[in-house]
Amino acid sequence: MRDEQRGERRISRPRSVQPPVVVEPGPLRELKSLLYELYARAGAPATDEIAEEIGRDDALPDAPSGDTVRRILSAPTLPRRVEAVESVAAVLARRAGRNERKAVDRVRELWSSALTRQAGGAPDPPSPGALGPSSGGSRRFFRHLLDHHTEKFAGRDGEVRAIRDHIDGHDRGYVFVDGLSGYGKTSLLAVLVRQQPAYLYHFISQRYKTAGGAFDPTRLDDLLSNLCEQLEPHRAAPVGGRALAARFLEVVESDREKPTVLVLDAIDEVDRHPSFLLGLLPRRLPKNLFVLLSARSQGCRSYLSEVGLTADDIGLRVTLGGLDADAVRQLLLHHAGPTGAALGGRAGFVDALHEVSEGDPFYLRFLVEDVEHGRLTPENIRRTPNGLYPYLDEQFEQLHRSVDSGLHDMVIGLVLEAYGPLHRSDLLRNVPGLTGGSLERVVRDVQRFLLRTGEDRQSYTFCHNRFREYFRERH
Repeated sequence: MRDEQRGERRISRPRSVQPPVVVEPGPLRELKSLLYELYARAGAPATDEIAEEIGRDDALPDAPSGDTVRRILSAPTLPRRVEAVESVAAVLARRAGRNERKAVDRVRELWSSALTRQAGGAPDPPSPGALGPSSGGSRRFFRHLLDHHTEKFAGRDGEVRAIRDHIDGHDRGYVFVDGLSGYGKTSLLAVLVRQQPAYLYHFISQRYKTAGGAFDPTRLDDLLSNLCEQLEPHRAAPVGGRALAARFLEVVESDREKPTVLVLDAIDEVDRHPSFLLGLLPRRLPKNLFVLLSARSQGCRSYLSEVGLTADDIGLRVTLGGLDADAVRQLLLHHAGPTGAALGGRAGFVDALHEVSEGDPFYLRFLVEDVEHGRLTPENIRRTPNGLYPYLDEQFEQLHRSVDSGLHDMVIGLVLEAYGPLHRSDLLRNVPGLTGGSLERVVRDVQRFLLRTGEDRQSYTFCHNRFREYFRERH
């Protein structure tokens, strides 16, 4: 009879890491011996525990999963990413009371020597990831997006681990992340690039473009120049046009000496048909190149065909569903202040919040804010609407009781129809009776639903397409 049929609970114990057997003398055997010695002196911690400690240290160059840590310590082969090996060595040396800097330097030296022997030649210069994030200047444009999308994140550890393990276990390929609008695709990829500083990235976001701005993440030339800048940081890219597209194709069709991960978020937000990405992504990627794509789910139809790919071209597909009750608990414990932390320990409240939200990550973000600020309590949670749209109906019904009700409607209407973020001056010029003071009141009232962007943070747009869809449907 199985344990669960008997009602018994099996206690899971971390597997011990066995020392690797490297037969041939040389730098690889020295590297593996050094790593295992550090592991033993550190008290033989669980590999997941090592991975978690690495993940908490933003100064380390890579954040391998627990399975990757196990392979680094026990597999008799050369680890593919020196950055991951350095991170493991740093944490183990720290735990073992050894000089962390010396351990990391020695590990890097042995890894490079082992690679040289394996390749039969001189080692390449360090990859951009080994030196820290790529010097791609356009990446700085996405800092606000990354901050916004990683502020309240929980419940996707399994998906993050699956992506990293897939990359660690293959030599190339596509990963495709899809899910309903608002289900956390951009947040998942934002967390990945924050955890993995060597990842290259571009977020195709309609919400971060500005008419006439110096950088538009939805414009083909800006996208290609940003990616070329990161993929080949020491080589100037053509200014634009066919030469830039040709350079990008050259880069993404060439084998790479070290693993390179390129994140391309929201390919469905290209506002041209056919998509300008059609023909720019080879169906078979070259050695050591991984491309992570994301797009909204479209029923039985996949957006992959819009960029010239098929399901057979994808090495791993990750479809995001609703969050479970444990993810709701984590959001309360870590992202809802002292009030949420207290309520996160109450199973009844967690279950009620999960039921009300229907596991919708986008709706949960607002409910968690309500908990943090005392608007949502155990006493009134059963009166909270099930589902996002009824909740928004209630929120805007309250706004309509304000003396600025008409101004709210006009400001939201202009933001709704705008091509991109609207500057403060555009709103003041186009809304009759709107003054600087009344605009501040309106923005304060609806700030939960707006995103402030631009260099002076004086441009406004909806913080997510779900709001645009809501207003178009309801108003």
